[in-house]
Amino acid sequence: MIVFPAIDIQKGKAVRLRQGVAEDSTVYFDDPVQAAVKWCDEGALFLHVVDLDGAFSGASENADVIEAICDAVDIPVEVGGGIRTEETIEDYLERGVSRIIIGSKAAEDESFLIDMAQKYASSLAVSIDARNDVVATHGWVDGSDKKVIPFARFLLSIGIRTLVYTDIGRDGMLTGPNLDMLEKLQQLPFIRLIASGGISSIEDLKTLRRLGLYGAITGKALYEGRLTMAEIRSLRGM
Repeated sequence: MIVFPAIDIQKGKAVRLRQGVAEDSTVYFDDPVQAAVKWCDEGALFLHVVDLDGAFSGASENADVIEAICDAVDIPVEVGGGIRTEETIEDYLERGVSRIIIGSKAAEDESFLIDMAQKYASSLAVSIDARNDVVATHGWVDGSDKKVIPFARFLLSIGIRTLVYTDIGRDGMLTGPNLDMLEKLQQLPFIRLIASGGISSIEDLKTLRRLGLYGAITGKALYEGRLTMAEIRSLRGM
């Protein structure tokens, strides 16, 4: 299982939000590139980067910072937040991003998603961000008419294999991941499931690994020292 240190960028700084609320943020690094280099140097295998400003505005607003991160580390970087056009996908790939994560646009525009899956499937993931089993959009502010499991089945049916599931209510709260939903998702055929939201300790990661998940994203626990990269590295050898 790959553990992805999260770097969420807001107004050019590396921050963490509580339950996705833009006004409830804590700055951990003034320069997100420093955070990227730190996690890379400490043994991260892959980085998860989110343009929070883009998630709310619908346009990539921190692309230059993200390109600087890609240039500064020698591990792959996946990026989400405000990716709603093919031009943005192409731009990020040209800047060195390895995997593009589509969120709101995936829930809103089926034809766009099918088209992008045909063109970029190996470089695409979809983020299923949910509150009470309802998929949320636009920086987690709005709801949609989609439920988690049927939406995941649809994504897999069009060839998107990597899905990021976030329980919004647990994000940044250190309350543990939503194991019930993650178990249900993990049972779907061909899925490469990444868990996000609520991970608070190495024990949470051990549990997710036992479920057979492809990956897990950790943010606040890592930034606040409840989880260390040394523990994550030791997990690989177990």
